[in-house]
Amino acid sequence: MMKREDSPYRLLVEGRDDEHCVLQLMKRHNVDWDDPRAVLPRVHDCGGFDPLRASLSVSAKSYERLGIMVDANADIHHRWNQVKGELHKVDVALPDYPASGGAIVPGTQPDWKVGVWLMPDNQSQGQLEDFLGRLIPANDTCWAHACGATRRAKELGAGFPEKILCKANIHAWLAWQESPGLPFGMAITAKYFGVDSVQALAFVDWFKRLFF
Repeated sequence: MMKREDSPYRLLVEGRDDEHCVLQLMKRHNVDWDDPRAVLPRVHDCGGFDPLRASLSVSAKSYERLGIMVDANADIHHRWNQVKGELHKVDVALPDYPASGGAIVPGTQPDWKVGVWLMPDNQSQGQLEDFLGRLIPANDTCWAHACGATRRAKELGAGFPEKILCKANIHAWLAWQESPGLPFGMAITAKYFGVDSVQALAFVDWFKRLFF
């Protein structure tokens, strides 16, 4: 039986929320993480973008399948070029611009692969919470109300910075669910988030093309 930490496949993510979102999203798409026969990636929380970035050249030489999932944040092209520059050091060549379906390119050995996904969709600035916002069912009227209430709270002096408005929106919406305030991964398991939106299916397709 292969332990997950011994897998030749690895998906690097920035934090714990990213890790658990991937695990639960893929579980809802029929990935059995407990199957001892399956060769599946270890989803590794790197503790932030900087340590993830620092590990890329070693990771690209260590794993047959390497996935890299990071937030685009305010400047998607800057973040893309940061990842591209680190991989270039070990002769892994990303295209000049991110594609909507995520990138998958040859790795450092024959038949190895490296994949990159920028949250939320490889085309827009943003982060994990923007991706999750697109998983909220379209008929959920509380989502629009949560966004409006959060904006009003900001006008009234709420202290969160504008750049993380999406985080505040998601947490406000989660506070109104049947079990208020669940972590993101548990909220996916509880089916508060849908998993069949265009954005969810695009990520699932990228994941499966890379690791399966």
